[in-house]
Amino acid sequence: MTPDEQADVLATARALAEEFAAAGPAADADNRFPTELVPRYRDSGLVALSVPKKYGGLGADIWTTTLVSKELAKGDPAIALAFNMHQTMIGIFRGLLDEPMRERVFAEVVDEQKIVCGPFSEDRAGLTGLADTKAVPDGSGGWRVTGRKTWATLCLGADLVAFNATITDPSGELPTEFTDHAAREAVFVLPIDSPGISVVETWDTMGMRATGTHTLVFDGVAAPADAYGGNFRNGLFGEFEWASMSFAGVYCGLAEKAYAATREILRKKSLGATMEGSDVALKGIGYIQHGLGRMLVDTETAARALETTGRILLDGRDAEWNPLARTGLLDVTKVATTEAAIRVTDTALRLVGGSAFRRGHVLERLYRDARGGPFHPLTTDQAYDLLGRAELGLLDGA
Repeated sequence: MTPDEQADVLATARALAEEFAAAGPAADADNRFPTELVPRYRDSGLVALSVPKKYGGLGADIWTTTLVSKELAKGDPAIALAFNMHQTMIGIFRGLLDEPMRERVFAEVVDEQKIVCGPFSEDRAGLTGLADTKAVPDGSGGWRVTGRKTWATLCLGADLVAFNATITDPSGELPTEFTDHAAREAVFVLPIDSPGISVVETWDTMGMRATGTHTLVFDGVAAPADAYGGNFRNGLFGEFEWASMSFAGVYCGLAEKAYAATREILRKKSLGATMEGSDVALKGIGYIQHGLGRMLVDTETAARALETTGRILLDGRDAEWNPLARTGLLDVTKVATTEAAIRVTDTALRLVGGSAFRRGHVLERLYRDARGGPFHPLTTDQAYDLLGRAELGLLDGA
């Protein structure tokens, strides 16, 4: 992607972010994914953003895709996080799918503007647990899929669903041995309106309410041979930067939105008559100045961590990392940005005062949305644990 092309897609993202900002408050209050924005997302041209040019897409690299996520989040983080699922999946597909499947899916994304969601978690375990969803051979080269997928962000706006399921023997029994189970865990891609796939609207959370992250149920769904996309584990974690960077972009945008809103309020807000004067401006108070400065440092630190990681990836310097710790090292930027978003929104409420505590205030909403950050894979504590074990030589048996 050329610099001019990058500038064009970022301008498109900023324009679309204005529509996200307008829809965000009501979507949050109603706990509803705004499906009316799906046609607008298609019309924007961003659907094929991260599809490589050799497949007909716009060819955005991981840094450009991350910047688009950040700009959309400055409109509304929850809505941006929903559509972010699509770009994350397209990036991961570069390594996750077998080439014939990759060509077919990318053609549908480019030519038909199809949108993808990718639920890989289940009630029993998150992304790191092996799939209990079963793909039972049907005797004709395909499978019958049964199971439930949680965290199905964007399922109400998607055309295709990518998911993991464990291929069983004909009896339908799951493997009992871990390595066998992992070897049989495969990725499939199906139309989301396939018979037997249904949405159970389970999403009712403190924050990120507009993402529509419901549960998908697979009830004996027919998966033909060409729905098979290859082994799941190796492909997913080989392209994990598309998840960590895209999540980080959203939460960096959230922090910047919260900082900008706080700064504007503090510039204008007055305490009225106090012992210090007849009309005391809030911005003249020392702890307000100090607090806003801390918010800026947190926001800038997150943005710089994001950019540095993007540059490391573009330069290929991640090849120097310990491969066993790579997922955790990629997650450093997600941890940095999500923790910064939490601190920034904490401080915002303290500085602005009780008005920001009221339901519907932009800072109250951002405060709640920021709390979703630690749950994205790797979770914050999983990243800490993986990196700690790597540093102690416990991953390689040393």
